[in-house]
Amino acid sequence: MLESTETQPSSSQDGAPLGPYTTKQLLRFIIPTLFGVLLFLTPVSVDGRITVMIAFIIDYVNDVLKPMLVPATVAVATIPSLITLLVRFSPLRNNPNRFVQLFNPSLAWTAVRVIGAVLMIMVFFKIGPEWVWSRDTGGVMLYDVGPVVLAIYLLSAILLPLLTDFGLMEFIGTLVSRVFEKLFGLPGRAAVDCAASWLSASSVGIMLTTQQYRGGFYTSREACVISTNFSIVSIAYAYLLLKLIGMEHVFIQWYLSVAVTGVICALIVPKLPPLRGKLDNYEPSVGKQLATDDDKSQGLFALGLSRAIQRAEKANGPLELIKQGVHISADIAISVYPAMMLIGCVGLSLIKYTTVFHVLSMPLVPYLELLQIPQAAEAAPALLAGIVDSIMPSILASGIESEITRFVLVGVAVTQIIFFTEAAIILVRANFGLRLRDLFMIYLLRVLISLPVLSLMAHLVL
Repeated sequence: MLESTETQPSSSQDGAPLGPYTTKQLLRFIIPTLFGVLLFLTPVSVDGRITVMIAFIIDYVNDVLKPMLVPATVAVATIPSLITLLVRFSPLRNNPNRFVQLFNPSLAWTAVRVIGAVLMIMVFFKIGPEWVWSRDTGGVMLYDVGPVVLAIYLLSAILLPLLTDFGLMEFIGTLVSRVFEKLFGLPGRAAVDCAASWLSASSVGIMLTTQQYRGGFYTSREACVISTNFSIVSIAYAYLLLKLIGMEHVFIQWYLSVAVTGVICALIVPKLPPLRGKLDNYEPSVGKQLATDDDKSQGLFALGLSRAIQRAEKANGPLELIKQGVHISADIAISVYPAMMLIGCVGLSLIKYTTVFHVLSMPLVPYLELLQIPQAAEAAPALLAGIVDSIMPSILASGIESEITRFVLVGVAVTQIIFFTEAAIILVRANFGLRLRDLFMIYLLRVLISLPVLSLMAHLVL
């Protein structure tokens, strides 16, 4: 049972009472929450396009700091990798300081960091074989993906506590708890993770889920299910993917199709292996922090407000929240950047210079033909390339004539969620129970489920 908040304030410094809560208590919940909602969840129109304020800020930072972001990307990948080598093979690895432990991953992750850093330097200075530093392979990762992701990690990690630490998730989670529990078997607060992804970026949603798991508000199973079923790419990015194939004129119909497909996947995938076998364990060092209350005499709004205010009162001060955000973003960035370069460079090189994806995608051709998707032989490699990066199907599908095929390919690229240049690496590093083989299985399940749904929607729409 939640602790009562019915006591009246004893002194004027607590603010005037408003119902069972003081003005100070309400403002501590409302003001940071409003800032968080305005930044992450409120659509705004900028230059004729719909986005959210955090995305606009990220774009602005990228534009202003553009000349510096590419060298910064190289530095983020290489300097921490050198420090990792120093820490890994010295007595420093036994130092319990959490900053030092950022540079003490497993031997496998140490190798990934070092190899990724070497590739980053090769691309930056155009050293070695062209398949490494070509503008269509390593160049994509260094010049197109890296700078954008750097700003997302830093700003999102610092500002996300506005959504997570001042009661918004408790409030919204309580209001929609019965719907999410009945449909998906998840806490209602997962709706905020979903909204953060749809309106900001998939990595923002995953980082939000990671913070909530580490804080003891999700079990391992819940974090795995939420991050692999609700961390969809943003609406703005989805529009970009559709624009790349020249089909922005059907965006509304296409995005509704994507939303329906996403809900169907979220209903089915968690009931199948590997997600079905995940355990409901909380972060060991924290334990369960999410209060539960089955008192039916209290309405959802009142209960949500009570939980929100209690959560806001426990929030750390601004400096501590910034320190936590910087630590989280540094943990992700110094691991993700080298791995992103390694996987992206190799994957894009295989797509551009070999027939590997054509061969691996051959079993998909009969399935696509069964679903009456035109140009199945051309579509299959583009579909499979989505596992490298969600933008790849759009790039490869731009030469396909059939609108139905392009509609389906880009739809699957959005609903698959798992791609290895970013999302998959963050999910593995989150340490809430997802392994690479789990992500491969989830990717395949989401693709196989998405294809018939999007195929049906494409034939109805087009």
